[in-house]
Amino acid sequence: MSNIDRPNGAKVVGTLSGSPWEASVESFTLDATHTAIAVGDLVQMTSDGYLDIYTSGTGFIGVCVGVQPVQLGVVAGKADNFLSGTEPTLTGTGAFNVALNTIGTILVVTAPDVIIEMQEDGVGGALALADVGSNLAIISGGVNSDTGKSTMELDSSSSATTNSLPLRLMSLVQTPENELGTNARWLVTPANHFYSGLNIGL
Repeated sequence: MSNIDRPNGAKVVGTLSGSPWEASVESFTLDATHTAIAVGDLVQMTSDGYLDIYTSGTGFIGVCVGVQPVQLGVVAGKADNFLSGTEPTLTGTGAFNVALNTIGTILVVTAPDVIIEMQEDGVGGALALADVGSNLAIISGGVNSDTGKSTMELDSSSSATTNSLPLRLMSLVQTPENELGTNARWLVTPANHFYSGLNIGL
């Protein structure tokens, strides 16, 4: 049975240390100059001190796992969490992403040893068990218009020892419906993390 093609970004499943990944969730305010960011997207620190969607190179800082309602009183990147007469809410697909160039707040898992489950694209050939331990790039088709979530996938053709690639391949996800081949799901961990300060190849 072939794998189902259902890219939904990065799913956080644990940490290498065994500590709860929830303990590493940080809140980040977004400025008005960023690509649309959705739950499941990898994000990176930019030169202006704000986050944007991860594209390539260094700066990978974590996985977006939530979107918070815009809070009143956000000044210079700091939110005043005061009570107001109107409670901010998020509905529909907007509950899972912050639109292009829109000020907002996202929750990010920033653990340098986070374990992530992701689908591979299979373009240019599927990943093999021999690729375990190599580093990988990601590709993104933007925000899914139906779910509002990420469409990021592992770039199967990027497997290499290049130390600037963001993720390291760990193992095939062990579930009955998952098998080697196009659209297989894999476990990965950061190979190049903003907080570690180490860009280590193999």
